[in-house]
Amino acid sequence: MDPATRHDLRRALLEHAPWLAEDDVGPRAVEAGRCAACEQLPRLLPTCGPSGGAGVCRGCAETLGEDGWCAGHQEEGALARAWAAQLPDRWPELVVLWWVATGELRPDPSLVPDPDDLPAPVAAALRQLPG
Repeated sequence: MDPATRHDLRRALLEHAPWLAEDDVGPRAVEAGRCAACEQLPRLLPTCGPSGGAGVCRGCAETLGEDGWCAGHQEEGALARAWAAQLPDRWPELVVLWWVATGELRPDPSLVPDPDDLPAPVAAALRQLPG
């Protein structure tokens, strides 16, 4: 994906989902990949408790509760879980698209949702993807 297309996709995603710009939580706070706990959904929240320092998805963060964060970071963990709870149901698709837009993941038709189901600016940027 060329840099201009990635830039257009990042801009469209941030207009639609400004929460993607968070640095301490969300896709910018974790390495691109699947949840360290369930290995199904994208990582969303960094953890530091007995589960290790890997990122977990919203559901697994809730299941881990305060055990996902060390004693010194349990308040941050509670705030992170509350932040994640308010995200839209489509958060996994938007996280993956963010990683595509930043170049952390290569565009893969199996990862990219149908553009017709997305807001117009995001869909327009996705239609610029090769293939």
